[in-house]
Amino acid sequence: MWQVTPIIHLRHIHLPGITPFAIAQSIQQNLVSQFLTHKALVSSPSPPSPLPPSPYPTVLTFTPTPVYTTGRREHDTLTPSQISLLKAPLYPQKPQTGKGIQRSKTPEHGPQYAEIEPTLRGGQTTFHGPGQLVVYPVIDLRTSFPQFPKGISVRCYVHLLESVTIATLDRWWMKGVRTENPGVWEEGGEKKIAALGVHLRRSISSYGVGLNIQTDLRWFERIVACGLVGKGVTSMWAMEEARGFSGEDKFKTERPDLWELHAESYKNAMCPDLVGLQWVEEFAKRVYGVQEEAKVRRQIGALKDGELQLSDHLPR
Repeated sequence: MWQVTPIIHLRHIHLPGITPFAIAQSIQQNLVSQFLTHKALVSSPSPPSPLPPSPYPTVLTFTPTPVYTTGRREHDTLTPSQISLLKAPLYPQKPQTGKGIQRSKTPEHGPQYAEIEPTLRGGQTTFHGPGQLVVYPVIDLRTSFPQFPKGISVRCYVHLLESVTIATLDRWWMKGVRTENPGVWEEGGEKKIAALGVHLRRSISSYGVGLNIQTDLRWFERIVACGLVGKGVTSMWAMEEARGFSGEDKFKTERPDLWELHAESYKNAMCPDLVGLQWVEEFAKRVYGVQEEAKVRRQIGALKDGELQLSDHLPR
């Protein structure tokens, strides 16, 4: 029987702009270590009295520099030719009237390069990078939340991540679905829009979701995304293009405040900052209840002299 601890607060740390993946990993590991240290203290033969409060369950959101991450079973399995392919430059697309796509090597349109990073999550090789929202919930699954009074099982947790992602897409009038394969897919089930991969240590979660928003999908052409042969990858922007931008009029009509906030640009509005905020709101609904969005304490993270500085922020 799990011993559960009630919690009444969820913290959202968002790293604006583009963050080096290694730095985001380090921040995540620090959050995990805080939980593990607290658990070791509580379970020691002579725990302190009174017991220190448990760390806040935290959702870390960010957009990383280009990186291919491998799952824990794939470490050291990439061949030299695969590594060379993954690290090759990717040139931006520059449309030319009547001439298709041309490579540009000017500084402002220079090539991008991806790193390769091993991770502890499950799953196989995938890509993270600009235009993508990465979501790392760091929570103790044995915590007693209002919607999960006995804690969250591993299966329920994966289902929770999928449900939250599908609900976030629904805010943009897009339909995401589950299939027999992991992750969240577009309605036809042939193209994945969000990858899932988690790691648990003493019931503390790490890693999570990579949701393609305006990701350059050519990065995925170098891999068999998540090891699924014959399946494709898509993004929110690609889905919007495919339906003729029908969501833009709905967005302007139903959220005029956000339309004005993002300079009356649908492309500006569909960004990791806003989608990350929506994702965490949906997560809070599902762990605290429909009316419990106020349980979220939002903070903006910034690095200063190698230290993470947090400031309270209530973006809308």
